[in-house]
Order: sequence, then C-alpha cells, then structure tokens
Amino acid sequence: MFLGYQKGKIKFYTEKKFNEPTIEKWEETDLEYVLNGNEYVLNDEKYQEQKAQEEKKRIAMLSLTRGDVFRGLLLARGVTRLQLREMIEGNEQLTEVQKEMALIDFDEALNFYRGNALIDTVGLALGIDPVQLDGFFETNDYTYLLPLEPAVPEEKTTTEENSAVEE
Repeated sequence: MFLGYQKGKIKFYTEKKFNEPTIEKWEETDLEYVLNGNEYVLNDEKYQEQKAQEEKKRIAMLSLTRGDVFRGLLLARGVTRLQLREMIEGNEQLTEVQKEMALIDFDEALNFYRGNALIDTVGLALGIDPVQLDGFFETNDYTYLLPLEPAVPEEKTTTEENSAVEE
C-alpha cells in the first residue's frame, strides 16, 4: 500500500501510486491506515482505544423518554413501574443516598440516558445485559430487552421422545 502526502498530512492510502500534482511524496507501507475525518491515520491500538472511548461516550448520551423505557420493560419483561420502584427501594447494594438519587431520577427524569447508573442497576436486576440495553437505547426496540435464548438447545428427555413417537 502507498501513502500520499499533501501539506505534510496523509491524504491518500491506495494500492497503487497515481499521478496527482498536489501530492508532495509517496511512501510505501505494510501498516494499515483508516480514514479519520479528512486524513488517514494508523489503525493501531491507540487509535482503536480512542474510537472505543468515543463510542462509549456516544452510547452513554443515547436517551429515551420515560414512557419509552417503561413501555419497553413492561412489554419485554412484564415489569411495572411499581415493581421497578420497589426494586430500587429494596436494593441492598445501594446506600440510602444512592437509593434516594436513583429514586429522584426514576420519579423526575423526563428522559433516561443510557449512561445513567440507574439503567445498569435496573438492567442487572432484571438480567438484561449491557449490550441489550445499548441496542434498546440505540433503536427504541423493546425486543432487545427480551430474555436471551439459551446458547445450546435443550435436549429432549426420554419421556418427551417417547410421547413424540406415539403420536
């Protein structure tokens, strides 16, 4: 691969050199580069970490209305607002101050942000993993909150097999 430089910055990352009068120099490389904005950068561990942090911030800022969240939890898990409130109040892992802060968010917030600790607390208590929560907040599709299917299908018992044969 070749890197083409303009004004000291990598502007081209290509398999072959080509004739472009604004290119100051060409450099051959075995390393992988990616387009970041209007310039190519080395796709290394530092870049990947930077992109992961940016994505984490983006996801934390995703929001849904109170109604979106409550409807999603009701449809996917059959959990009512009263049950959610009781879950927060009964959470022994939270201090009284943390509980009060969670209840303020629960009662007063017009929108719930994915990055709010209350969302992870409720998700954990309901067996909803962070990836499912991310998907829900990204799409407002309650099906992301449905219980995950077991990875391995359950084997039929001998009784089930025998009854299937008899039919």
